[in-house]
Amino acid sequence: MPEVSRPRAWAHRCARALRCVLFTAALMASLNAHAVEAGTPWRVAILMAADPALPAMQQHDRALRAALQAAAPNGVTFFTDSIDTYRFDYRQFATQFIELQRRKYQGQQIDLIIGVGDRAIEAVRDQRDAVWPGAPVVLAALDEKALEGTQIPNDMVAVRWSLDIEGTLSLIESLQPDARRLIVVGGSTDFDRALSERVVNRARARWQTESWNTLPISELRERLSRLDTSTAVFYTTISRSVNGESMFPGVVLAELTAASKAPIYGLYDSYFGRGLTAGSVIDIERSGREAAQAAISILSGTAGAPRTRTQALTRCSADYRQLRQFELPLSALPPDCDLRNPPRNLWTEYRQTVLVAGTVLLLQAVTIGALLLQRRWRRRAEADAGQRGIELARAMRFAAMGELTASIAHEINQPLGAILANADAADLMLRNGTASTEALAQILADIQRQDLRATEVIRRLRNLLEKHEVAQSPMALHTALRDALSLIEPEARRRDIDLDVSLEAADDRILGDPVQLQQVAVNLVLNAMDAIDQAAPPIRHLGVRTRDRADSIEIEISDTGVGIDPAQRDAIFESFYTTKPHGMGLGLPIVRAIVGAHLGSVQLAPADTGGTVATVSLPRRMNQNLSNEASRPEAARVDTTAP
Repeated sequence: MPEVSRPRAWAHRCARALRCVLFTAALMASLNAHAVEAGTPWRVAILMAADPALPAMQQHDRALRAALQAAAPNGVTFFTDSIDTYRFDYRQFATQFIELQRRKYQGQQIDLIIGVGDRAIEAVRDQRDAVWPGAPVVLAALDEKALEGTQIPNDMVAVRWSLDIEGTLSLIESLQPDARRLIVVGGSTDFDRALSERVVNRARARWQTESWNTLPISELRERLSRLDTSTAVFYTTISRSVNGESMFPGVVLAELTAASKAPIYGLYDSYFGRGLTAGSVIDIERSGREAAQAAISILSGTAGAPRTRTQALTRCSADYRQLRQFELPLSALPPDCDLRNPPRNLWTEYRQTVLVAGTVLLLQAVTIGALLLQRRWRRRAEADAGQRGIELARAMRFAAMGELTASIAHEINQPLGAILANADAADLMLRNGTASTEALAQILADIQRQDLRATEVIRRLRNLLEKHEVAQSPMALHTALRDALSLIEPEARRRDIDLDVSLEAADDRILGDPVQLQQVAVNLVLNAMDAIDQAAPPIRHLGVRTRDRADSIEIEISDTGVGIDPAQRDAIFESFYTTKPHGMGLGLPIVRAIVGAHLGSVQLAPADTGGTVATVSLPRRMNQNLSNEASRPEAARVDTTAP
């Protein structure tokens, strides 16, 4: 026996090798023979095993045609037929069908035949042999498990898929962990029963499993209506009911879902939108694209096209509305599970637009927040600076009054001395007995006058030195100037300076702060007096005048001092710049800030007769709704040139 079997084994091996060589040669010859000539479209015949109106067939066909059209250099001409072998027995009408096809396509050349569905294999083979002998064939949408034991001709390229029953059962376990009963619903055709049996065999070890494939549709609806979420339903296909009525599986699913009180799971992508809750489903559109790629390899003459392609075309999918209806947790779905029919809102409908708009709004909010924070810091800094400015101005007033200490003391000592002398005279008269009522009345009146004189000096000094908040209000400029000059007149006499005051303006009403404007006058007058002391001219004259302008009032302070050095004009108003040996360099900057806060201007220019003329111009603003510029020292307009 070994001697006899050994030659047979070698013979079988040689025969298989020869068949492989012959198949390869035939396939290459077929490719070359059917390669599309330049300028002509691809001619493709599609034979569907199911009704082309089925949603699954429509999805597969759209994806297949779109991929072929995109790859064809000159377009594609399609020829489509259907045999619906899932509801009818092909062998009963095969002879008539082939004869019809022979007559229908007589004289029509075909470059490729595509059979869709595992039950189209026999019909494709018969049509190819009878109508287009030797035409290449691609078989698509083939269920790998259902084809076990089925011989696919060697000269046909097969694109298979594998139903993920196990994946769907695992999804049921995740969504309904407490379910102990599984109902498998199917139809009465051979295909329906075979698929239901596969599901039952897989599920039997996990659940109490029942197969409902021998019940009419009405009884199925009635039974499903009595279930609850402690039971899961696995729907396969119903192509024909138990009473022999042909049906569309998707249409039946919609009827059953309307009655069922338990969630229904399945294996096909086309079931979504008809009541399917979830499943590890076949991506039918992708299957169509895979079939198109196999067809393109043949039509374009690509060598080495694989004879069989098995693709992992399943994916986890779930319907949001069905999950909510049966109160199944979204969190139980795998992370990569595709969620169908999510709630319609801005996020789901316009996610990209929302992200872009949200990013823009976030950046704007950050920018606005930063600007508001910056404005807050700026206002705080301005308030601090304003407070420091008030304190500095007050310190400068103290410094100015320090220079007038001797004169002010003299002004106060004079009335005090007069009061003392009057008191001594009254005492002497009373002791001598010579006091008369009239004499005592005169003495008391003089004491009262001197007291009022000292009180007025102290009042003016106190008003100038006391701390107060800056507030601009209607005021009489001449009154403020007289109060300030009354404190300076004794110092002018002490320095032997002729102080000439001429307040000539007819209308001195302005909007301002009296104390601040008094400080302007004091600073400028003291500077003028210091300049006169430095020059020691024969004529020691200092003039203070006011005059009317069209919309303002001017204060002019002129002296016969040393004048302004032209090289110092640009720096004279800068802080801490001074020409005095013991000066602080803050008097004129404070003058500029105060005048600017009153929306006025200050000018220093050489006088025609020597010395300097300082001119302060203040607008007549009686409206208390002040401009925002009134709070900014930068508003001052400084001119150190001649007017």
